[in-house]
Amino acid sequence: MKKKHWIVPLTLAGVSIQLINNYLFKEGREKIQNRGRQYHPFHWKFGTIHYQKIGSGTPILLVHDTFTGASSVEFEQIIQQLSKKHEVFSIDLLGYGFSEKVNITYTGYLYVQLIHDFITQVIKQKDVDVITSGNSHVFALFASYQSTDLIRKCIMINPSDLDSTIMTPSKRNYTLKYIFELPYIGTTLYNIVHSRFMFNRMLRLDNNTNLSSYVEEFYYNAHNDDSRIRYVFASNLCNYLNLDLRNILNKLDNSLYIINGHKQEEHARFIENQYTFANPSIECATIKNTSNFPHIENPYATFETIELFLHE
Repeated sequence: MKKKHWIVPLTLAGVSIQLINNYLFKEGREKIQNRGRQYHPFHWKFGTIHYQKIGSGTPILLVHDTFTGASSVEFEQIIQQLSKKHEVFSIDLLGYGFSEKVNITYTGYLYVQLIHDFITQVIKQKDVDVITSGNSHVFALFASYQSTDLIRKCIMINPSDLDSTIMTPSKRNYTLKYIFELPYIGTTLYNIVHSRFMFNRMLRLDNNTNLSSYVEEFYYNAHNDDSRIRYVFASNLCNYLNLDLRNILNKLDNSLYIINGHKQEEHARFIENQYTFANPSIECATIKNTSNFPHIENPYATFETIELFLHE
């Protein structure tokens, strides 16, 4: 009989947690919708993709990083400058930003196909220049490898090291992914992992004013729409987005460039050595007073470097 005394408090606790979860996603959705940005829809076969289009001239595709909360907003500090000479397309990948969140397993090859289809069906030009951030360079390079006339130049901002791109899902990853995808438990764990405090730790702000102003943006992006956003997080966390670059880097004929932040100099040199060893034609540059997000922390210097690479 004593066990029955636990029913009411457990029920109240469960209802309270659910209300908190609902509030967090409702708040994120309302905050993001009030930003007033103009997006275009691309009705892709796996879900609706939203993107920004601005400027005229030779086309450039901007592809954001894959951490939770990332979106095309990453490039807002440089998109206006780029649009003076180029037609710039800035995409929200499926599962991110304003693009649709669907209940699927997200994979690297899914995004390779998205980049291919977006260039061929939306931009509708060959030899497009692509600028990536973080891990998204993997998708662009594989898309270029599969369709040699798709991408002309690829500028990679803070690309991940080659060792991390070869990691594949393990049995432990299968279990972890399953837990995060559970409707109640998974949503609660997701919200715990993606608190404001965790975003500050993840982004390593280093007292950079420009980057600090984006923490709230990333936070609300991580709670935009509804709890289905946890599916892309679970896939990314459990290595489903990885693709092994080692076997294709030396086969790419594109012009490839790397932009790193100088505050992580030792890691940046390690990355550059990895990539240039695999493909000696890759050119590298370092942006002063920046770390993980040169295009946010020092947008002017990053833009100048991008323009230099584009017009070589």
